[in-house]
Amino acid sequence: VVIADFPKKTDDRPALLKHRDVKTFFHEFGHAMHFVLGSTELFSFAGTSVKCDFVEVPSQIFEEWMFDKQLLKNLSSHYKTSQQMPDVLIDRLIALKKFESGYFVVRQCVLSLMSLDYFKPGKQKDTTAIAQQLAKTYIPQIAVDPATHMEASFGHLTEYGAKYYSYMWSKVYALDLFYTVKEHGLVNSAAGAIFVNKILAKGGSVDPNVLLKDYLGREPGQEAFFKDLGIVA
Repeated sequence: VVIADFPKKTDDRPALLKHRDVKTFFHEFGHAMHFVLGSTELFSFAGTSVKCDFVEVPSQIFEEWMFDKQLLKNLSSHYKTSQQMPDVLIDRLIALKKFESGYFVVRQCVLSLMSLDYFKPGKQKDTTAIAQQLAKTYIPQIAVDPATHMEASFGHLTEYGAKYYSYMWSKVYALDLFYTVKEHGLVNSAAGAIFVNKILAKGGSVDPNVLLKDYLGREPGQEAFFKDLGIVA
């Protein structure tokens, strides 16, 4: 079961999902597939029972299916006319992926540093002051109101502790894997079976570095990550 906070239907229309809602569903679906498709000898190594640096790899891979033009066309339809999303709108949606991509990365880094600072040795910490200083240092162009206390709504602090950095760490691996999968076709069942057997099915029974090298046939790299951000062609 994937539990998410999606829009409900109303009296005059069904539940309608925005693109970001479907992206969120694919993200959580990736976690589900990681677990459901696990085939390890021991249950304790199945699915998401992997090193924390690798937990968000499958979920962030599945997000990328929502930025493929043909898949967006196949999945979309107007609730009244059943017409698929027009090409011009799909092209704009995909192009927006690179809009403020730099800010997204820097913000993720700020949140990662925040979690590291909060959980490093020392009992007494001014959480708001730490958040303010990090924002001032790394995103000085963004004004942050100290009265918001955003750290109080930083839900991953209670789940990931100091390990929030693993989202960006996993993103680099996820994109390297995704672009490799895409070379063989995103709806290629044979390629999908290989991905399942070599990555998802292994869970935590094999070190992530070994899984990556085995599937990619090389050392993992960051070229796909930079390409996705729009830094390189």
